[in-house]
Amino acid sequence: MNNSLSGSVDMLPEEVLCRNSIEEKIKSFWEKNGFVMVSIPVLENWDKLQVALDEKLIEKTIRFIDRFGGVSVLSPDLTVSIARMVSARKRSSPFPLKYFYLSDVFRVTSEHSVIRQCGVEIIGADKQSLADVELAVLIFMTLKEIGFNEIYLEIGNFEILKELLDLDMLKSYKKNLLEAFLKKDWVTLNCIANEIKDFKISNFIRNLPKLSGTPDEVFSKINLIPEFLHPSVKNLEKISNEIKNAGVKHYINLSLINEISYYTGFIFQVFVPGSPNSIGGGGRYDDLYSLFGFDCPSSGFGIDLDKIYEILKANYLKPINIDVLLSFNDDIPLHWVWNLAASYRDQGIRVEIDLKSRKFDEALEFSKNKKAKRLVYISKLESSGVSGWIVDTHTENKERMTFC
Repeated sequence: MNNSLSGSVDMLPEEVLCRNSIEEKIKSFWEKNGFVMVSIPVLENWDKLQVALDEKLIEKTIRFIDRFGGVSVLSPDLTVSIARMVSARKRSSPFPLKYFYLSDVFRVTSEHSVIRQCGVEIIGADKQSLADVELAVLIFMTLKEIGFNEIYLEIGNFEILKELLDLDMLKSYKKNLLEAFLKKDWVTLNCIANEIKDFKISNFIRNLPKLSGTPDEVFSKINLIPEFLHPSVKNLEKISNEIKNAGVKHYINLSLINEISYYTGFIFQVFVPGSPNSIGGGGRYDDLYSLFGFDCPSSGFGIDLDKIYEILKANYLKPINIDVLLSFNDDIPLHWVWNLAASYRDQGIRVEIDLKSRKFDEALEFSKNKKAKRLVYISKLESSGVSGWIVDTHTENKERMTFC
């Protein structure tokens, strides 16, 4: 029975080892790609962070009055926290910066209050389309690196919807349209389209759900898209071609939108077998840093490690074992035990000292249960040192040894 706080989970040693193995693989892969790790504090100053949080994210934050009377918040979004940090401390650095993180975020949802995330940030890149391509390719290759063979990468361009919703004729529908796109509520979308008098705009809104599929399928339907949106579509097509040239299969979705509102342009999400919902995604958010007084283009993505763990744990879970269990009689002076353990550890051998009094047979049984490779049992104090047995736990072959 899991009796941890609602929205959070306990992890046993085997589970921690499993998650760490996945995270280490991701960390190593991102370092090979030139990204460096940053660390963000769990606690943030609410007044400084809230300027970059939208209404929906604010509703999910966990805030409290700290001992100084100020309001603190548990970090709800690491991209925002990194934007706060870079704006305060790295403005004069050579750009672009390529950062990655592995950390927890705290949001109150129906499922979670703590979410384990990893992600990357590209900050201050002049070649923005190239940064967008790198991100899409990197998230695809990262998932392949940790063991996914089937990956569904979907890309879009939020500029298309933004320019559409900025039309005067759609101002009164903007909020409802955004909600409909977010929830994929095509019935509401169709109802709104029926109320729009401009045929081209009405027809485009009605057909937007159909504008998804392979790049060839979508970009061949350019005649369904109003001309003023063609530059944004062409920009997406250019990025799509580069992603294809990098050998990454992907799909286009012109109505793709993210729940977090700071996205401004290229946007993407990924799906894998075993999860009905997206396990990660990201895109471009060029206006985010200006909210901290620093005008700087940026983009990135995040991956939900909790979802990854649930899908991959069968492949990564393995028993925790040690090389040597060091057990001893009660009359053995402890300095012999510490010295022997230290000599093994100096050789890179993992040693656990048994802290319970056991006879030899009991110690061997305990060693088997611990899945130790060997039992070292010190049984007797000699004039020149101590003596005992080294036992292969698997075969039970034992050898008499004297330790000086």
